[in-house]
Amino acid sequence: MQFAILISVLVALLLGAFLLLTHIQSVFRIKSQELIHAFEQSNVLLFKTLDYPTVVSDTIGSESETKITKQTASYHGAWLKQYAEVSMHNRKAARVAFTGSKRSDKTPNLYLANTNSPLVVVGNTRLEGNSYLPKQGVKAGNISGTYYQGNSLHYGRALESNESLPQVQQEWIKYIEDVTLGALINTTVSVPLEKEMKNSYHNSVQILYDTDPIFLEDQNITGNIVIQSGSKIVVGPGSQLTDVLLIAPMIIVKNGVKGSFQSIATKRIEIGKSCHLSYPSSAILLDKNIVQDKQAQYTSPNINISTRTVIEGAIVYLKNTNAKLNRIKTHVMIAPKVEIVGEVYCEGNADVQGAILGSIYTHQYIARQSGSVYLNHLYNGSVLINPVKDYSGLPFVNATNSIAKWLY
Repeated sequence: MQFAILISVLVALLLGAFLLLTHIQSVFRIKSQELIHAFEQSNVLLFKTLDYPTVVSDTIGSESETKITKQTASYHGAWLKQYAEVSMHNRKAARVAFTGSKRSDKTPNLYLANTNSPLVVVGNTRLEGNSYLPKQGVKAGNISGTYYQGNSLHYGRALESNESLPQVQQEWIKYIEDVTLGALINTTVSVPLEKEMKNSYHNSVQILYDTDPIFLEDQNITGNIVIQSGSKIVVGPGSQLTDVLLIAPMIIVKNGVKGSFQSIATKRIEIGKSCHLSYPSSAILLDKNIVQDKQAQYTSPNINISTRTVIEGAIVYLKNTNAKLNRIKTHVMIAPKVEIVGEVYCEGNADVQGAILGSIYTHQYIARQSGSVYLNHLYNGSVLINPVKDYSGLPFVNATNSIAKWLY
């Protein structure tokens, strides 16, 4: 009798354990499905915002019986940072990404403002894709005995340009202006510079600010971190910067630097030799130099990119609206053997002797050779098709956005 009772108890325990295990597995399966569904819905929510690439200063939220959604959008360097969150039965999933303007069949590879002057190509210059040119078009020329070497003046479509460049969003220019004036500094307490720093883009931004120059020599810094100086930032080859934003009047990147970071300056950006800045990197200069010296045209360019450097992303020069544009000053200098995979947007004069794999928009080309200045001359520069088919770029007006990079 006792043996039968023992067997009955053991069977009951086994059945109870089996039922409990089945219940736990069912609960985990339901929770897992809810979490997967929440991630799917957060993806859907973020992709829906791509058709409306606007900044949302406050969180947009909605609530129903089954889910709660939140979304924000704010500029971060050259890209728009978009955040989407979905909560379902206490299960929360969030996605965050950099987004930018999507390319189309009409996207310019070369856009030269119509200043009633033709583009003159010299040496080993090569133009591919959509070339938007002044009504005078393009012609071959020579500089100090060097003639154009190509069989055709351009390899692609030639279209007529307007007097002004395609417009970028005014809200983005205001953002650039605001952050150079310290808008981010006033929003949070500055954190100290450490050798190892990491901050997720799902968290609030961390600001590191100093009025004195900041030297980044052996630091490993990753994520949603803004480093701002009141005078200068110098990036050394021993540093490892990933998805970091630098802001200062002057930013100097020494020879051999490798990383992925964005720079915003107001006076000068210098990028040394043999650097490799991976996508999505950028160098943005909002010109606040007030030119008073007549010899200023002989000073160094506002953005100078040295030989054998590769930059995957955007190079931007925004002119000083309070000063007259100097017709013979070089605002963006791209040295020989430089590769820009992405975009160059220059509201001034660009001297391009390297290769642009993507798009270049400029008010005027300039070539300084043999002690002379040649206006609207492109000397040994190449404008080629962007090899990145899903490249997402600068925030142009009326553009549709696509994903530049998923963040963490």
